[in-house]
Amino acid sequence: MNNNLLPDHKTLRELAENSPDKLELILRENIAAIIDKTSGIHRRRLQGLQFQIDVQRKLAKNPVDSCIRISRMMQDSFIELNRALNNLTKNQPILDKKKDFDIIYLTDIG
Repeated sequence: MNNNLLPDHKTLRELAENSPDKLELILRENIAAIIDKTSGIHRRRLQGLQFQIDVQRKLAKNPVDSCIRISRMMQDSFIELNRALNNLTKNQPILDKKKDFDIIYLTDIG
């Protein structure tokens, strides 16, 4: 799957049911291709984020648990972004929580 094209839905469903290892390989190849297209700090950030996602998938008891864990990660990031945006609109300084959260600060980009 080096061309980064996903198989159709029917094929993906069949792989999920009968060949989960092949489906995982398609996932890994597509993730790697996306990360490889980025550079610098963004690439490192995506690699770190993918590592965190992989850890949550391994810790999960089943696919539904995995989905819930990753959804919580997204929700936590969204909440932190919302807080930061609210602080900006209120002209309040953003607290430096880089040690406690894995978020990208606007000052990190550039």
